[in-house]
Amino acid sequence: MREYRFKRGFKPTRERLEEMIVKHFGEFEKDGDVYIVRFGAIEELRLWLKDKKLYAESKTNPNVPEDVAVQTIKTYNKFLEELTGYTAKERQKLLRKEVEKG
Repeated sequence: MREYRFKRGFKPTRERLEEMIVKHFGEFEKDGDVYIVRFGAIEELRLWLKDKKLYAESKTNPNVPEDVAVQTIKTYNKFLEELTGYTAKERQKLLRKEVEKG
């Protein structure tokens, strides 16, 4: 499971999450407060908001062509950047800080 913070000015609302899912992945299903997405190499991506953070759990298919895998990663990174305000590089830096803290 991954946890993503939101940059100041980027609101962690269900409306924005739904809007970004539709914009980047096309469609979703809902299971209570959990949004379920299937796209490219992602067999199932479960997303939910809690305590002003985005949580994500994913299952991927390792047997997809390389171009599908690359496109899936690019789309997922664009989705996260537009939703949270943090680029992939910034998210990596934040994750490193968290790991160093313990």
